[in-house]
Amino acid sequence: MRLSLCIAALVSMNVSPAHAAVTPRGQTIAIACAGPVAVAARKVAITNGIKLGSDPKACFGKMQIFDGPSFQYVVVVPSVTCPGGKAVDVYGKSNAGSWYSYFEKPVCGSRVSIGPENQWGDWMITVDGKHYDSRGAYYILVP
Repeated sequence: MRLSLCIAALVSMNVSPAHAAVTPRGQTIAIACAGPVAVAARKVAITNGIKLGSDPKACFGKMQIFDGPSFQYVVVVPSVTCPGGKAVDVYGKSNAGSWYSYFEKPVCGSRVSIGPENQWGDWMITVDGKHYDSRGAYYILVP
């Protein structure tokens, strides 16, 4: 009885895990090395051959660059080749169902946010203050 009342209350509130709150655009995406987002993101990375996300030292965040139910994972990994010591990648799910990297190769940095918008109204990805815009198959650094 109590369970059915709780379910009825949740349904009436129109609560859905697919529409859970996400980090607002313009704010730094929260990154964690453990927890449900890290577990899910690591599993997706390993299953889809996303190298950076498969690293055992990887830490993850979750963001939503586009409106709707889709979301992306952010991965941050220690890197000896990056000036700040960390490499970043973002990956999302294609319409075909597989996951893919937004960058041709990981970029150096550790703080990721969504925004600003480009001149066409599309959201860019910002990594440590540098803006990356979707051009062709990947997000690239824009001047």
